[in-house]
Amino acid sequence: MIELKNGESVSLTNGSQAKVVKELGRGGQGIVYLVEVGGQKMALKWYFNNMGNWFYSNLEENISKGAPSEAFLWPEYLTTKQKGTYGYVMKLRPKDYYEFGQYLLARAKFKSFEAMVNAAMKICEGFKALHLSGLSYQDLNDGNFFIHPETGDVLICDNDNVAPEGVTSGILGKARYMAPEVVTGKTMPNKYTDRYSLSVVLFLLFYANHPLEGARVLACPCMTETYEKKFYGSEPIFIYDKNNSENRPVRGVHNNVLRRWNAFPALLRDTFIQEFSSVCLHDQNKRKLERQWQNIIQQLRDMLVVCPRCKEETFVENPNAAQCMCCGKPFTISGIMKINDRKILLTPEKKVYIDMDNKPDIQVISIPGDRYPVQLKNITTNNWVVETPSGKIKPIEPNKAMPVKVGLKVSLTGAIKGEII
Repeated sequence: MIELKNGESVSLTNGSQAKVVKELGRGGQGIVYLVEVGGQKMALKWYFNNMGNWFYSNLEENISKGAPSEAFLWPEYLTTKQKGTYGYVMKLRPKDYYEFGQYLLARAKFKSFEAMVNAAMKICEGFKALHLSGLSYQDLNDGNFFIHPETGDVLICDNDNVAPEGVTSGILGKARYMAPEVVTGKTMPNKYTDRYSLSVVLFLLFYANHPLEGARVLACPCMTETYEKKFYGSEPIFIYDKNNSENRPVRGVHNNVLRRWNAFPALLRDTFIQEFSSVCLHDQNKRKLERQWQNIIQQLRDMLVVCPRCKEETFVENPNAAQCMCCGKPFTISGIMKINDRKILLTPEKKVYIDMDNKPDIQVISIPGDRYPVQLKNITTNNWVVETPSGKIKPIEPNKAMPVKVGLKVSLTGAIKGEII
């Protein structure tokens, strides 16, 4: 194992140098150093051992292609082979981003449900872009994400095992996150096994509990390799499986999921019940695509409002009988915006996301005493065009607002049109 010293420089394949400032951390494959490249502070992952020629060439190819999306802390520079090994350089994690594992340990917390939903959307968007690029991640787990607690922005890290679909990097994945067919040795990691791991990560994000870890796993006297293959490979059972209650969450142990299971809409619960059903656990072709997950997450967003009584966020599944899950009091939805088959619930302080990105387009505002006390503020850089039931047209410039009034139609971003119903 060749460690680098502070002040030491390593050569990059583009002819420049990376000067070591200090060690940032270390893991199973290597050490991450703070380095300077051309006056810019970056991170160098330096492998303990030479990972081989194929691994080096794959890194070189990924650097040449560039990141699938801005969600990835992608390798940017490759070192030359030196001291019997090599490494790659990537951007540093920005300030105020925390490892996903910190959220699972309650050492970091999302500021809001909105931020949590944003994180889920960004993770799905990243892996959709990755798979559309013809790549698979192969080692998806809770250590691959840095998340901002206030915005829900996500950076996907540890991208050095990413390889073309159908090609294996030699890494099977992390225990508890590998698809059952990888655990049992029936297949190597691919985009389908990525999608299983994605479902596990999303379940952990929303419920802070592993989807396969309930009473059955808790009763295991010692987690041997045999038990691990059984619980996560040959005989996995979802903790809320419709047909098998053997592995239900245990009060006092699995409190997170017990507390959160009914806090989120039935839409999300039903999706996970399907995704971790025996059929989907054992048939990789039945698993949800990233785009399908995004549709689910978008519907969650549309149901999320701010209670006008206690000012806390709450999900509303029935707009005709809205009740806050925080204060328990009923309240009236200010209006509903229909966009195609979407129905977006409106209350003051809600942000509306027209697309599947994490950039809000509308801020619902309250103007007490106005003829229309609830209005939609245009927080984009584009003009909207509002049409009244009588056919009158009015432009709504950025930072201006339109009333929440039944019958109004509005042309929003691009060709997207909405109607207040």
